[in-house]
Amino acid sequence: MRLQILSNINYPIGNVINQELANSIQARIAVAFMKYSGLKVIENSLQNCLDKKGAVEIIAGLDFKTTDPQAIKFLITLKKSNPSLSFFCFGDKKDNRTDIVFHPKIYLFNKKKETTSIIGSTNLTGGGLLSNFEVNTIITEDKPLYFSQLEAIYNSVKFTPTIFEPDEEYLSGYSDVYSAFSKNDEKARKDKGVKKAILEIERKEKELPGTVPTFKSLIVDAIKYLTQNSEYAQLQEIGDYILKRIKEDEKLEFNLTNFRANIRGAIYDDLVGNGGLYNKGLYETKGKYTGLYKLTYYGKQYRGR
Repeated sequence: MRLQILSNINYPIGNVINQELANSIQARIAVAFMKYSGLKVIENSLQNCLDKKGAVEIIAGLDFKTTDPQAIKFLITLKKSNPSLSFFCFGDKKDNRTDIVFHPKIYLFNKKKETTSIIGSTNLTGGGLLSNFEVNTIITEDKPLYFSQLEAIYNSVKFTPTIFEPDEEYLSGYSDVYSAFSKNDEKARKDKGVKKAILEIERKEKELPGTVPTFKSLIVDAIKYLTQNSEYAQLQEIGDYILKRIKEDEKLEFNLTNFRANIRGAIYDDLVGNGGLYNKGLYETKGKYTGLYKLTYYGKQYRGR
């Protein structure tokens, strides 16, 4: 094992990241926020890794609307022509399941014969990579002990319902909110139009694909499975199917308190005829008190998490 502690004054961490990224078969990055300026610093080595079929995964936080839209657009576009690139966002503090501020700076590189882990203060920004006063620890190992520990921490972030894949439609709304906060943070928080835009992008986040299914997608999957040979699925069967999925998959961590009642409530929220503000009309019932449900056309097309 080799261990180094560097500040950008000694040697820019961006140079180290470029070298590691260009020579990796797998790279994973999780940062509190990113800027297009940071992606430009690593653009060539990132493309070099992807050209060699290296798998690259980036998770960026959205707390305080500090990740800039240009960076999101860059990765959405790059992903279209590079299937081995994965890009996710971690929702704002008040919107995520754990109610935490997302603040890591983790860089993991696998080069077959050795691994390199970088942890410290550097976000994926031009300043963080090159010119800010940053301090980072670089761990290179033949036997990935610390790498494995950091990998487990990384996965504990990745496999949560808070993670989602942004698309162009989401980016459009996010850009408006980001612009408003950039001009005047305090004013933006009080502006009714901005509040409405935030609610809309929050709604959109819940419809976008993620890394693990949410309660809603588990219900859709359950009804889809249970109605292969019958028109309707029973509420009891839906609950049994979801409970089995949760117990079989260690990545699915759900609070099982009032489990059955939560299923009924979640179905009601998207039941045809309910009329709720964000009702998607995913389910139909055979009758008000029958406990029998099937997917509507929209339910069968649902691809959210």
